[in-house]
Amino acid sequence: MNQLAEVKGAFELGDFIDIPDTKLSEAEYRTWICEAEKTICSNFDTVDRHTGISSGYTLEHAITPGIYTRALTMPKDTLNFSKIHIETHPFALLKGKISVFDGEKVVLLEAPYKGVTMAGTKRVAYVHEEVVWITFHPVSTDELEKLDENGVITCDTFEEFDQLRLSGGVL
Repeated sequence: MNQLAEVKGAFELGDFIDIPDTKLSEAEYRTWICEAEKTICSNFDTVDRHTGISSGYTLEHAITPGIYTRALTMPKDTLNFSKIHIETHPFALLKGKISVFDGEKVVLLEAPYKGVTMAGTKRVAYVHEEVVWITFHPVSTDELEKLDENGVITCDTFEEFDQLRLSGGVL
């Protein structure tokens, strides 16, 4: 996830963006989340996620045969938009509390928690308490140096994701 804004105080996700009050279709959610991210980026001093892990975040990662594991620590009082996940994979919330909008409703996740991220997922979340979020990604390399996150586990646009899905590159 990408840190977009550091804020102080007791906030909810809906304090920063207009959360739809009805369930969105896939196309509606894609449009909504991209517009919400663009709006937030234009209103807050953001960190460029293409240059590395955002300020205040820590990343621990490892590769074992067929699995890339990432443990991302996100600081309290940050608003985040993820990239688009290419493959379906499990995740676990090891520490903290975070509100996540899933296209239908805002869900409050508290550690310990485990779940599955479906291919094509792009999340927006607000961190209430420092979070440690760990993910397990299927990969075809066992060399960390050869792992290029963009295009292997995530992509930037839904157009890229759709092209991967059409070419058979999405499980």
